[in-house]
Amino acid sequence: MKLYGILLITITGIVLPSLGLYAQKTIQGFVYQDKYRTPLDSVLVYTQSGNISKTDSTGAYHINIYAKDSIWFQFRDKITHKYPVDTIRDPRNFEVQIYLPKYYVQTPKGYLPTVTVRSRNYYEDSTAFREDYAKIFNYQKPGQALGESFGVGDNGGVAVDFDQIVNLFRFGYNKRQKVYQKFALDVEQEKYIDHRFTKKLVETITGLYDQARDEYMKACRPAYNQLIMMNDAQLSEYIKKSSSTYFQKKSSDKYEQNIFLSPYERKHQQD
Repeated sequence: MKLYGILLITITGIVLPSLGLYAQKTIQGFVYQDKYRTPLDSVLVYTQSGNISKTDSTGAYHINIYAKDSIWFQFRDKITHKYPVDTIRDPRNFEVQIYLPKYYVQTPKGYLPTVTVRSRNYYEDSTAFREDYAKIFNYQKPGQALGESFGVGDNGGVAVDFDQIVNLFRFGYNKRQKVYQKFALDVEQEKYIDHRFTKKLVETITGLYDQARDEYMKACRPAYNQLIMMNDAQLSEYIKKSSSTYFQKKSSDKYEQNIFLSPYERKHQQD
């Protein structure tokens, strides 16, 4: 009986650790492709014992694993190092990030691609606008261009630009080109005014916001020819004076509208 007890204890000491060794549990979590937690789809998940799983479109995975096992992840030719199970603190939420080069990055279903936002630059916009409409900006009246239509050729003879001569008689085309050129110049000048006479600048100098600011900016918007003669300090002074004058006049107009006139005064004022 004593021998039987010793044998039972020995067997139990061998079998129970073995059962614990081969008992499986589930590890689950998510795989992301960047610090913004963008899900990474179709990542293969391996265990040392041979189990395989794969992430879905949300980056989620789950896999069965043994107690003394290890787990690692692979996306294309990118392989993580192996994680022993006993080092994983939370098997129910084991998150992994696989950083990828730009050409690797994928956009999961239901997610928008990454957009890089860059602030607008007036000078870059103006240059691009000039390049896009170079033909219109560089347009010359046929009479002006005609003088450039004649020159000396390589062989010493006279070279003639027949396109310029033909354009001399294209009256409808020439008229449209002049209209287009004026429109393009007007657009460019308005963009210059918008670049310098801004809401932020008006708010900083005057303390006006919302409707009051917009009313002032519409009524006292400087002309292009006026603005190009001002430096920043002069523009600030212009805003101070014009806003003060504008609202004084507006207050005065309201006061005059509230004055009650006698029928005789009203008739005399109309006459």
